Amino acid sequence: MRMLLANYFSETDAPHDINLPGVTNGIASMRWRFDEILGVDSAHLTNSEIAALRPRLFEAMVAQYRDPQWMKVHDAQARLPNGEWLFPPHVTGRIIYIIRNPLDVAVSRAFHDGHGDMDKAVAMLCNAETTISGGGSVQLRQFMGDWSHHVRSWANQDAIPVLVVRYEDMLANTARELERVIGFARPEEAVDQSRIVLAVQNAAFETLQAKEAEHGFRETTARQNRFFRNGMAGDWVNHLTGTQAARICGEHAAMMQRFGYAL
Repeated sequence: MRMLLANYFSETDAPHDINLPGVTNGIASMRWRFDEILGVDSAHLTNSEIAALRPRLFEAMVAQYRDPQWMKVHDAQARLPNGEWLFPPHVTGRIIYIIRNPLDVAVSRAFHDGHGDMDKAVAMLCNAETTISGGGSVQLRQFMGDWSHHVRSWANQDAIPVLVVRYEDMLANTARELERVIGFARPEEAVDQSRIVLAVQNAAFETLQAKEAEHGFRETTARQNRFFRNGMAGDWVNHLTGTQAARICGEHAAMMQRFGYAL
């Protein structure tokens, strides 16, 4: 989705360089941004203290950047102890929530983390206390919860307009889903159909794989063989055991059914 947006909003027709940021202003959890904008060394704060200050960060960003910013988010939306939202509605325009079959998410997670341990990845999706990053990482700690909680935290809130986009639908009809996203995020602007076609061509998964193989990708970590692995829907059948799949389906049946994922 980030590459689709980068190509759609690019000022040229050439494929967007996968190692340049495009229109997305990084990820909301980057530690350097917190430290620089708030003028506080997050290394000296507890996770609770950091979380309490993150709404101030987003307010400061809006004041600083003026124009609306596209930003990647991993966190679940959450109410902080004082009752305010982690991502404050008054500075958050709209949410594009990318959802994917949790069976495939588990496989993707195992390879993304570089361990290939499907039991570990399945457990992560079923753990109500799951967090990522934090500690000495370049990213602040992000609370995820289990898969259903994460989906619910964004899809069920009504404080910020949200569009849920299924990854599988992006694969089946990329142009249609990108048009939905642009139309939802920028309702005041007409969707440029020629840019939609170009973006879909330039951001095809096979193209991204080839670019990573040729030039590398700045987000690929030392523990990964590659970032753009295969992008398939249904790849879980090649990696999960019946028991592993049953655990995910058993714990997330309601949310899977709600979004059209067969059990």
